[in-house]
Amino acid sequence: MQHRIRELRAERGWSQQELAHRLGMSRQAVTAIETGRSEPSLTTAFRLAWLFERPVEEVFAADVEEKMAFLNATWQYQDRMATAFDEVGVLDEMGREGWEMTGFGPLVLHFRRPEDPSMRMPWAYERVTELGTPRRRAQLEQDGWTYCGSWMNTYHYFKRAERFAP
Repeated sequence: MQHRIRELRAERGWSQQELAHRLGMSRQAVTAIETGRSEPSLTTAFRLAWLFERPVEEVFAADVEEKMAFLNATWQYQDRMATAFDEVGVLDEMGREGWEMTGFGPLVLHFRRPEDPSMRMPWAYERVTELGTPRRRAQLEQDGWTYCGSWMNTYHYFKRAERFAP
């Protein structure tokens, strides 16, 4: 299950110890939840939502892979031709329509989305040139972006589900 606990805790300036105290649990338990080694109970999930003053769905989101497998749902796949000149527009268009980028190659981007429209979510994409340093990549990942890969050491692709956009 994906979550924004670390991000929301940081927005409030709370340490893991402070959050643990507010939840009535150990700091180690908070660390385990934040790192994905442990799933919070339903009670803890609601308490986190209340503390962060957000709906549960803004704090937690089901992993689409897990949901698709559980429901025996199927994917649609689509490849789109794209050049360096129109690629950002293609990414924006496909993301708005619920297409998740799964890969890329010379002049083509690969996408998938659930066949069931109710399971689709919009995606945001970031194409970065001159990524520069591992620190820049780490900052993007900390901001909720998932690294998809690089093409010819020039274009670096990131994606994130829009519901996690700040």
